[in-house]
Order: sequence, then C-alpha cells, then structure tokens
Amino acid sequence: MLFNDLRGVSWTANSEASVQRLFEAITGYFTFRSNTLSAVDELLDEDPDCPMGWVLRGYLLLFARSAALVTDARVAYVKADALARGATPREQLHIAALKAWTDADTLNAQILWSNIISDTPHDLLALRVQHFNAIFLGCPHQLAKLAGRTLVDWNDDVPGAGFAWSTACMGLEEVGQFTKAERIGRRGAELEPDDLWAVHSVAHVMEAEGRLDDGLEWMKRPDSFWQGRGPMRHHLWWHEALFLYEAGDYERVLDYYDARIALKERSSYMEMSNASSLLLRLESSGVSCGERWDSLAKESLHLIDSRVLTFSDVHLLFIYGMASDGESFRRLTQSILNYSEVGTYDADAAGRISMPLAGVFEARAAQDYNLATDMLFDARADFVRMGGSNAQRDALDIFLVDCAIAAGKTGMARNLIEEYLNVRPESIPMREQLANIENA
Repeated sequence: MLFNDLRGVSWTANSEASVQRLFEAITGYFTFRSNTLSAVDELLDEDPDCPMGWVLRGYLLLFARSAALVTDARVAYVKADALARGATPREQLHIAALKAWTDADTLNAQILWSNIISDTPHDLLALRVQHFNAIFLGCPHQLAKLAGRTLVDWNDDVPGAGFAWSTACMGLEEVGQFTKAERIGRRGAELEPDDLWAVHSVAHVMEAEGRLDDGLEWMKRPDSFWQGRGPMRHHLWWHEALFLYEAGDYERVLDYYDARIALKERSSYMEMSNASSLLLRLESSGVSCGERWDSLAKESLHLIDSRVLTFSDVHLLFIYGMASDGESFRRLTQSILNYSEVGTYDADAAGRISMPLAGVFEARAAQDYNLATDMLFDARADFVRMGGSNAQRDALDIFLVDCAIAAGKTGMARNLIEEYLNVRPESIPMREQLANIENA
C-alpha cells in the first residue's frame, strides 16, 4: 500500500500505523534523537515488508561511520532489495543508493540521491542524506549547489521546510555566503525549533565571522532541549568550546573539555573527533594538554582499526601522534596505509591527507620540523579531502602554523596566520601567534 506524507511524497508500507512509525523514525533522524534506530527496529518488527524501513536502518548504521556496522548495513540492503519489486521507483533509487554506499561507492550514491531530488524535490530524507554525505566527502561546492536547488524547490508553506532551510544554511556558510546563510538558518530554527542542525548551522556562521559572544548566546537552550540527542549534543558542546577558544579563554576551554568534551565511555567517531580537534588547537596555542592525550588515546582504541572515513582517521592521527602510545600510532598508520590502496574515493583521500599527516608526526617525533612543515604544506591543497566543515578542517591549518613556527619558518607562519585572520579577525590565538612572531 502507498501512503503520502505531509509533502505529498509516497511511501510503501502495510498499514497506516506502520507508515506513521516510519515518518516518526525519519523525524527522529532529522532531530538527532538517540532512540531513532530502536524506533526503526520497532517499525520493522511490526512491518518487515516496509522497504524504506530497511533503507533507513541501513542509512543510520552507515552514518555511525564504523567498519563493524557495514556488514549490518549490507543485511539491511539485502532485505530492502528483496522488497524492491513492490517499491516505488523513487524507493528503488533509495535502495540502489544504500547499495552504493555499503560498497563505498559514495560518488554514485550522491548521483542517485540527486536523481531522487530532481524527480521528487520534497523527499526530505534524500535531501538530508545527500547533504550530510557531501560534508564528509569534502565537497563544499556540492553543498552550495544543493542549497541552491533547495531554495528553488522549497518555501515556508511546505511542511518540514525548516529542515530544508537548515541544510541550505550550512551549504551557503561553507562557501562564505554568511548573511544569506544566517537568515535562512534562523528561519529554519523558527519553523523547526527541534532541529539541532539549524542551531548547528547558524553557529557555524557565527564562528566563521568571529562573532564569539553572539555564538555563545545563540547556543543557549533549556536543558530539556538537549535531552536524548546523542553525539550531536557533544558536537555542539565542541562548538561552544570553540567560541571560548577563539576568544583566548584557554582556562575555560580546558575546564569545558574536562567537564563535557573528554571521553568518559566508549565513544563515537564524532565525539572522538571533537575531543581530538579541541586538544590540538590548545596545544598549537601553547597550552600543554599533558595526560589528556593519553587518556583520549585509551578511550579511542576501539576506533583504531575502523577504516571507513578519512575525517575520522585524521583526528585519530592527531591523538596518537600527540599521545605517548607509539605502538598504537604505528598500528594506525599501517592500517591507513593498507586502506589507502583499496581504490575507493575515501581511500584516495587517505593517501592524499592521512598518510602525509602520519609522516608529519613521524618527522616531528624526530624533531625534523622543517620536513614536517614541508610535508604538511605540500598536502594543503588536499585538506578539503579530509571532509567535514571549514571549522573542522581549520585544525589542519592551525597545526600547519604550529609546524612552521617550530621550524623557524616565520615568513610562512605569518602568511598563514594573516590568511586565518582575514576570515576571523577576532581570533585571539592567531593574533597572539602573530604578535609572538613580530616580537621575536
């Protein structure tokens, strides 16, 4: 049976009750509810013949970015594919996209989601999945193009438009269209006040413009707003800490790290990345993080052999390059080297970013700061292939400044700092670095 959602998009399910469960699970995914996978499993217990229930399950497992869960995602694809004959053509494209993603053919998955959106622009699930994947492919201009399509295809009268606006905000922010991005993101938050991505996307605008006080004020929400949000809440804590870091309030950042960012249990790749990135920023600003690196390395060991995302690998290299666990660093580096040879788009990114970064840490350990700086600078054109947002990739530029200063390459360091300050003129860490160079 076919049922239409509020946007007129058709979905296959056995009953009105089960399709309502599907809609609720999709909304849970949009709002980063930590119980979303459980909700999908309850739907599939009730209606195992719902093809998009299996697709959504596969999507959620793959978004965890864990190699251990790829097998389970393939099982979800097989279940969905067995139901493809009774699915709509649009749902069949979703099934094909899930297959491509499980095969690490992420570029083909992007094409399939684009085809869905072209034919059914109000398929909000396809829009969000394509948007999130484009971020981790390191494709900011694709994000901007998707935002442009969204602005044409949506208006405030379409149910769920707030979710569409929050993706458009992020896409525009990543290519520097800050004023337009903030206007659209704020409207998204008004229409869908439960959407963390709207809060997150507008925070990105404020961070990119160096509006530190505005950013901290924007992040204020009632405690109840954050309950049950999973790793996304942790990521927004990272954003709050980032505002404090750029304001040069290092003691508060350390306190914030210890209270909220430090990993206290088995972590997701996102929580690990938040912690790693924040410590690297502090170290590059002359703040010794001491045993925090070793503690973070211990809490991240379960991720060390999981090769599915260069973004995650870069942050793991930060950790094990800075921690005292040389054996785990060598294990990680060998695993990344093996992965870089498998021939996928992400594996190619590992060869362009992760392997040079591993070499940088090896050179630094040998106190060859000139080599470390040259290696990292040579890889700079490929920094975007790390994936993630501009704010997340900034960690590599900040680290490059630190390497250049350690190597005595003051001209390079000055130029890099001035590039950074051209975007964020209020950055206290970079202004301090520049003053140190000029006063040396």
